[in-house]
Amino acid sequence: MIKVQATINGVISKSATVRTAGDGKMFIGFPVKLTVPGSRNNMPGKELTVSVSKDGDESELTAFAAGTRIEATGTLTFRKTGDNLYFNFHADTINLSPESNKDAIEGMLEFKGTVGKGVDEKTDKKGGKYVSFSAYSTEKSGDALQFTWVRFIKFDYVKEAFLEAKAKIHATGKLTVSAYNGRIDLDCRMEEVKPWERQPFTPSKDNENPPF
Repeated sequence: MIKVQATINGVISKSATVRTAGDGKMFIGFPVKLTVPGSRNNMPGKELTVSVSKDGDESELTAFAAGTRIEATGTLTFRKTGDNLYFNFHADTINLSPESNKDAIEGMLEFKGTVGKGVDEKTDKKGGKYVSFSAYSTEKSGDALQFTWVRFIKFDYVKEAFLEAKAKIHATGKLTVSAYNGRIDLDCRMEEVKPWERQPFTPSKDNENPPF
């Protein structure tokens, strides 16, 4: 499970439409395009599309026309299909006149998943201890399992015994989305990490097919 309480800033690329959820409730949906930076200096960024939904009906459609820049707060989730990573965002608030015209996607990530091959223990120039590692969240897409990877780093931290290869963890921290050689990377500067006991799999509505 990966979920982010996020803020996005981007431009609506296709005018909003009204859809009906499985429970019969109406909602508005539209795609927002934004560009994330390269993960290293002089590395090009990458444009991505975020599928945005919000509670509403036909009376609000004209406000969300193609070409409109918005800033929205809400819940960001991810869906992996093959090599493609889809961004799904349910908006709680939308500002149609944001102060900034700079593309952005940021927020606080909550992650439940499995540590990869191992945990690197390092020391910075001032003698401070920190750790870095990659971990993946598993979701079911049709009959296949999909794995979404996140790179984690935690400063001023001495590795605890539970944090090792294949450990199940529950981590929270600041999300960074960037591009590396055309690939979208998810990184997290951890604030907290603890053991996690995985429960039996249940499909998540947050990871349904994007509407666009």
